Amino acid sequence: MKPFYFRKTSMLFSVTAMALVYSLTGCGNNTQNQQENKTIDTTGTPVDMNALTKIADTTLSDMKVSVFAQDSLTSKNETIYMQVTNLEGNPVADADVDYDVIMDMGMMSHGGLYYPLVDLGNGVYKAEVVFIMANMDDMGKGWMLNAVLDKKDSLSFLLPVSEAKYARTIPVGTKDDGRVFVSLLLPNEVKAGSQPVDFTLHKMEHNVFPALDNYTIEVEPIMPDMGHGSPNNEAATGKGNGRYKGTVNFTMKGSWTMKVSLFKNGEKVSQEELVFPVEVK
Repeated sequence: MKPFYFRKTSMLFSVTAMALVYSLTGCGNNTQNQQENKTIDTTGTPVDMNALTKIADTTLSDMKVSVFAQDSLTSKNETIYMQVTNLEGNPVADADVDYDVIMDMGMMSHGGLYYPLVDLGNGVYKAEVVFIMANMDDMGKGWMLNAVLDKKDSLSFLLPVSEAKYARTIPVGTKDDGRVFVSLLLPNEVKAGSQPVDFTLHKMEHNVFPALDNYTIEVEPIMPDMGHGSPNNEAATGKGNGRYKGTVNFTMKGSWTMKVSLFKNGEKVSQEELVFPVEVK
């Protein structure tokens, strides 16, 4: 069993609001869901829990809560799954579950970017989180997932978040929205050819990180070793709730970089260069 913390209460953990500034990013504390009105979308989509990696679990008096990920967690947009079962291992489908994420740095704490919980049915819940930094050695507990079960049991799970091999979440200054976090939802390695490319955009607003719409994300793949780019790329346009989809074309195998620029109302508004490395196999 992996480390976790448990206490019984009627509220989420209260964390002192503090501001923390880094050379690349600013951090704020939030102890409530990013969306003021939490929406649970019951899709009934099956998930093969045996294909996931268990991060942590704990047993209450009448239920067991486990936390899973598709692989190891790194500093990027990640999907986490929570499973609620009874003590015999059968799904508890009617549990009331809520969550948030906190970076515990010892003397200071700050919140993170996350989407409302999605109920997948059969006692499984999906949490989408953007980890804007990795855990740091000898500085607090690191990232923690705080869950509230049936509005009375509070659980806090340690999340092992390491540095991503390739940058997938990068902060950038903008003209109107200040610091914006741009997350590329693309694996480190992809196949050659034309393919969809997805992004999420969030900004930092006091203690929360609201999703950003009404942008266009221009993409320019470049192969530095060969000195060329590629044709037939399409800018990522908004799909709502800070999500964007476009098309990128990697014409051959090798090491590529994808230059990204943010546009709003036809004007380039990103103030620094954004470059995402991609290996094409």
